[in-house]
Amino acid sequence: MHYLVITTGSCGNCYIFSTGEDTIIIDDGVTFKKITEKMAEHDIPINTVRAAFLTHLHPDHSKGIGVLQRKLNIPVYISKLSRERNESIMIRQKIELDRLFTYDYGTPIDIPGFSIVPFPTSHDSDGAAGYAFSAEGIDYFLMTDTGVIPDEAWDLAEKAKVKFIESNYDEKMLEEGGYPPFLKERISGRYGHLSNREAMDFAKRTSRHGDSVYFVHLSANNNTPQIVRDLARKEIPSGIFCRVCERGELFEGFQDGKEG
Repeated sequence: MHYLVITTGSCGNCYIFSTGEDTIIIDDGVTFKKITEKMAEHDIPINTVRAAFLTHLHPDHSKGIGVLQRKLNIPVYISKLSRERNESIMIRQKIELDRLFTYDYGTPIDIPGFSIVPFPTSHDSDGAAGYAFSAEGIDYFLMTDTGVIPDEAWDLAEKAKVKFIESNYDEKMLEEGGYPPFLKERISGRYGHLSNREAMDFAKRTSRHGDSVYFVHLSANNNTPQIVRDLARKEIPSGIFCRVCERGELFEGFQDGKEG
């Protein structure tokens, strides 16, 4: 597996996973030009993209999806609840409704090269989701933009060898920062984001020796990469690879599909 974090954070989010023959995109909060350029630079053919999946419809995750649909003519998957409750948002973002495919949480979606299981997350965007998927015999997990960790996430993350987990804010920085009280409550509340402490505890409890954990979607104002790195060194046992994906940073990774 070859994967790219094209960017992550409030500036935009886009994750690419490719077996070489088949590719999926999770979230598209960037331009089509950026996706095509970065995929070409990292030797992932654009004609291998089989589908895209949206976690939710905040623009930093979805503003590029309409153009992606029109350029590649691929299916885009979103939860039934999100489709039902967010039509006006999708129209405003120029998403092609007739090319949207919906799913029920927990029901596997099989496309060439991948089997994907969506699960609910808790965010202020109706129908938000995370994704666990398998390809080439390896299990993967991606969870971002959730105020609490859903019950379904624990078993899925434990099975995954490679995990992408939101680590959005440092509690002290948020508390002492200049955001108004309502925004602090929104971020730290049930429908907001995961704190570093919550992300670290989840990663530690669901990971084992040989796993890889990528911490994503760091806040620009209420977190720093160094805080997350220091916490990971302190909390995550040795033998588990940890990487902090900085806001706006491109990251490239590989996973040997021959491993069981």
